[in-house]
Amino acid sequence: MGSGASQGSSDEPKTIAVFGATGLLGGAVARALLEDPTNYRVRAITRKPSNDKARKLAEKGAVIVTANMNDMESLEKALDGAYAVFLTTHYWEEKNKEKEIVRGLNAIDAAVKQNVKHIILNGSESIRKLIGKECNNLDSKAAVEEYLKEVALPIEDAAIDMISVKDIGPCVMSILDSPKQYRNKTIGLSADRMTTVDMAHVFSKHIDKQFISPKIRTKDYEKFNFPEARDLAAMFELYQKNLAHRDIKMTKKMNPRVRTFDKWLELKRYKLEEILAGDKDNDN
Repeated sequence: MGSGASQGSSDEPKTIAVFGATGLLGGAVARALLEDPTNYRVRAITRKPSNDKARKLAEKGAVIVTANMNDMESLEKALDGAYAVFLTTHYWEEKNKEKEIVRGLNAIDAAVKQNVKHIILNGSESIRKLIGKECNNLDSKAAVEEYLKEVALPIEDAAIDMISVKDIGPCVMSILDSPKQYRNKTIGLSADRMTTVDMAHVFSKHIDKQFISPKIRTKDYEKFNFPEARDLAAMFELYQKNLAHRDIKMTKKMNPRVRTFDKWLELKRYKLEEILAGDKDNDN
């Protein structure tokens, strides 16, 4: 996966790439950002860099960049070093749903390849899915939005629930001690909920090694050459879409001594150091 140029220190203005900057919506976003030059630099992406609207944006401080949404090379170049992207696609000029979708997907792929931190999309609900009728100008945007949800979110952004297997035993005992209280209930157990970035920080805190969370998408993870890759990718996607429902508060009620990931790792760091050194005996 390619990487864009660094944004420098956190005090520098962040470069925001705005698609359709000479149009109504993109132009409104660009002008709003130009009102705050301390925090934002505007990179106005347009197919028409010489028109009056582009010139007026340049006069206000925007950097005008030409890009063709059908050309990946020009998109990647336009997004190099951008902190965030505002993406809007245009249907009415050609009235072609398929072309609008392709252009939106191209822009998302280019943003992901350039490690853009945030993608803000002008999307839509799918009218076809909601009421069973075709509405090309909105269904196209819904398709782009769905693609963004499926492939552009790196695993590191997904908060994952976790619990030590040893802490589940007391939870089972709580159910057996008070069966009426838990009858006909489904309880998702969780001691902690963290992103892989947060996990890496905790690992680095307790173990004398530097851990990082690689930036990878679920669709790329499932291509890894080991049998469980597809299953794990599906699990990560579940968390990305916030569809896994676990109850940390209830878990703590059932087992007041349940350990957070930080506490668990503090207690298990020597065992993990042995595993990292090659001793694979495990004790959860």
